[in-house]
Amino acid sequence: MRDRMVQRTRLSIDGSSFILTPSEDIDDLGERLTAAVATGGSLVTFTTTDDRLVRALITPRSRVLIIDEDVAFEAEQSVLSLSSSGDWDLL
Repeated sequence: MRDRMVQRTRLSIDGSSFILTPSEDIDDLGERLTAAVATGGSLVTFTTTDDRLVRALITPRSRVLIIDEDVAFEAEQSVLSLSSSGDWDLL
């Protein structure tokens, strides 16, 4: 079977990476992250591909990256998810 390309979004906070669920509104998440920094810090919630609800304390000192990437996906292959500890989990 041929691979197809799918886009996924990875969020990195102070070195911890999370793959976001496709239903996560990335523009809204960016605004919430920016607002957290502007107010001196607050909790920002988001959902990962393995259905974990994450609450991260974002402060002006937090280092945050939002990365959109195209990855090859074959319907028959297993889905891998990067856990908050940086380890890959087979789903």
